[in-house]
Amino acid sequence: LTASWAVATKKGLDAVEAADEGEGEGEGAGEHAASGDAEAEFGAAKTKQASAKSSKKKGWGFGAKGGSGSGRGESGSGSGNGDGTDFQNTTVPTTYDEMFMFNAAVMGFGSRMWMNEVLASFDTIVSNVSNSYRLQEECDILALRMAKYKGAIALHEYKAVMLASLRSLVKDWGSQHEVSWSWLWENVERMIKAQLGKPALQERALACFLSSLDENGKGIARREVHAKFFALAPTGQDFFKQSNTRLHFIADKLIVMTLDMYREPEKMVEELSALGLRHVGYGTPTELFGPFVTACVQVIRMLTENDQVEEAYRWSMSLISRILMRVVNEGSTIVMKAINANSGKQLKTAVGCAPRGKRALWMLNIQVGTQSISPLFWALETGSLFAAKAIIVDLLTIRADRDHYYYGMDILFERHPDVIKRLCLDAPGLLYTLLDGLIWRSRVTENGQRRVNYYIRHLLQDMHGGFAKNTEWITDSGDPKVVCHPIVSMVTDLVWGRVAFRTFLVGKAWFLFTLAVFICSQSVLNHLNLGVYVEVGAAAGTSSAAHRLLASASTAVKV
Repeated sequence: LTASWAVATKKGLDAVEAADEGEGEGEGAGEHAASGDAEAEFGAAKTKQASAKSSKKKGWGFGAKGGSGSGRGESGSGSGNGDGTDFQNTTVPTTYDEMFMFNAAVMGFGSRMWMNEVLASFDTIVSNVSNSYRLQEECDILALRMAKYKGAIALHEYKAVMLASLRSLVKDWGSQHEVSWSWLWENVERMIKAQLGKPALQERALACFLSSLDENGKGIARREVHAKFFALAPTGQDFFKQSNTRLHFIADKLIVMTLDMYREPEKMVEELSALGLRHVGYGTPTELFGPFVTACVQVIRMLTENDQVEEAYRWSMSLISRILMRVVNEGSTIVMKAINANSGKQLKTAVGCAPRGKRALWMLNIQVGTQSISPLFWALETGSLFAAKAIIVDLLTIRADRDHYYYGMDILFERHPDVIKRLCLDAPGLLYTLLDGLIWRSRVTENGQRRVNYYIRHLLQDMHGGFAKNTEWITDSGDPKVVCHPIVSMVTDLVWGRVAFRTFLVGKAWFLFTLAVFICSQSVLNHLNLGVYVEVGAAAGTSSAAHRLLASASTAVKV
């Protein structure tokens, strides 16, 4: 499965095996995969976007010519979004997605819009075939997404198109491939069929229950959820130290999330991934999710006797907790654990086992699915300044092996172009550490002097080639110690001497010219017409004296 899928998707075999192992080996593997494979944000995400654009350009897809209906919700058929309406394209499909859409159109399944959902999740399904829990989770989410399509859904049709596409792409296709892929789809089909038809009924029942819930019932839910949870897991109180208002908000939000899981499953998965990464930063143990779900179900059982409502709520909460637990396990790297402990020593030990080429990414990016979190920014946000300082020092330390030099400056400013702004706002004390890291001083002296390198590119230029705002942010911070830093002084002097000075002179040239003309004219006129000015001045003085005399006389008359 792994080898043939790597060929069909044009992905490296090592990458597929790494993803498979990272998902299948539990928490320990999750730590390694989430840290070591952090390049997904910079590489894999761009590759997926490029492949998506390429698929749109090909002209193959569901709901193209020959499809009837208007799309989602029209008896399982439709014309799609209008992206793939041109079948005159003669380009040969080379990837699984392209070949699948081409074969679906040729085999007469172009109007099966539900196949789009399976195709979007199929890579994750194949990559996690060895992890039964992850596979079940993905099939449950897929069942929720497919529930939005009305009409009959024949899952065996996907199998026919899948096998036809793989036979076309895998050159050494044999009987073992046939058996393996058939076995995979039979398991996936069994898991999806177990949920087909249920989400719509459960959503309707849960929506009716929540809409009929009055303020008294909502108040019971807000209070009892945390009370029962603390009774089941007393250690959970250490992670819920907020006010009662905040706890009530969490309980209300949780009820809404259970219903949104049925209505917008794709959006909820993204939001839960982001929420799970925040729980990684909070250091929340996964052992608390089970008791929390049990407490929520017990509260719902207090409010209703409808078994369908209870089952709908329990299934949705179970799926939410599984997603959160997976994200927490995958994102709980040794780097994040060191940040939670605010220990620079632990952080150095954590990144000490990282390859030099991936060392910086371990400290700048943890990615789970399409969501990512920056350990550096999380350390700044939570006030773990010792860990943040250790990260900055480690990133800006130059390392080398036989072939390459490694310096994290480019990766740091590529991942966080506004890192100086964040430091000015959240940790001004670390700004001097960052600026020190942008200067390299040789340990060898020549004639009493040492060579010094200033790395100022990112202080002058942003990612788009424009003038960076780093100097402006440093100036706004108002810290004289930072402004007088050698690299800041060099940047400002360089900008003034090479760029700003000439622009300043050109802008003030007209002012200087008019000033010179004014001074010269006044000097010349004073010497040429001195006598005239004396007579005029005397007359003006006499007139002024007479005016004052008349004014005083009029005042005396009034008195």
